[in-house]
Amino acid sequence: MKNLEHIVITKEGLKDPPTKSISQASRISGVYPLDGRVKKLTHCPICRINNFTEHLSGIDFLLSKEEFTIVRCANCCFLFTNPRPEDHDLERYYLSSDYISHTNSSKGLLNWLYQKARLFALGKKLKLINNLSQKGKLLDIGCGTGEFLNICKKNSWLTRGVEPSDLARNQAIKNYKLNVSDNLDLSQFDKDSFDIVTLWHVLEHLPNLEETVDHLELILKENGKVIIAVPNYKSWDACYYKKYWAAYDLPIHLWHFSKNTISQLFTKHGFSLVKTKGMILDSFYVSILSEKYKTGKENFIKAFVIGMLSNIMGLFTKRGYSSTIYVFEKLKIVERL
Repeated sequence: MKNLEHIVITKEGLKDPPTKSISQASRISGVYPLDGRVKKLTHCPICRINNFTEHLSGIDFLLSKEEFTIVRCANCCFLFTNPRPEDHDLERYYLSSDYISHTNSSKGLLNWLYQKARLFALGKKLKLINNLSQKGKLLDIGCGTGEFLNICKKNSWLTRGVEPSDLARNQAIKNYKLNVSDNLDLSQFDKDSFDIVTLWHVLEHLPNLEETVDHLELILKENGKVIIAVPNYKSWDACYYKKYWAAYDLPIHLWHFSKNTISQLFTKHGFSLVKTKGMILDSFYVSILSEKYKTGKENFIKAFVIGMLSNIMGLFTKRGYSSTIYVFEKLKIVERL
């Protein structure tokens, strides 16, 4: 997720080699020997219709420079990357020293900006969960280096984490003595275990979308809350940058949400949307990256203007913000009838 949560530009800047389609899988130092092995969905994960149109084609700006396609469901308008690398090949697209969610580095301007923004965001996230529930058990899926879990732990939450990255997980355990598993299979947790489950820019990465939401419903207590932060493809900055919008983050962003489609997904699995909150800093960070992808230049002033305009449009129109936090509540069985 190359937005406020996850990526930086190296000091050497981006280069623009010829793009390659996924069927022509690039052979950069032998890291991407996909040999045409792709996973192609035949039905929309939300409404199960098998009628798609192409939304756009874009490239993996960070690493492989391969080209990927995002399709739109003709029925419910859900966007998803299709075709995409096989699940076992996806991890190769994270093999970059510049993937910032797995480090605490402050080297470079964008790294420094990210770290300052993260400190600001941590307090906001803690305030959000404290306002939603009495302090109890919290699970953070994709907890990275553990800063969010640590601040929750210090505020008397009983915390668990899941993080598949060895580097990030080991930092979380070493630095903060957190209970973090490497296993993304949510069936490891008992039914009705948690008061709050959080996924901060994680859901868009998880291959088994419906299975994940099913498990979230199972492991949450009655009236428990799941907090999801994801990019919003209907935002003004997304519409402005189009295929260069950094939060499309191909191919590791598999799913591309709007308020309507994520609400449809969670409603069909027994949840009710109770709150949304725009992430105003994401638009600036995403615009910095998008401007670099589009022009090859670091134009901080223009990126700031685009980010500001996107936030204004998010506030006063139905477009929404560049990234949005959604709070869904698990409904009682009787409330679903």
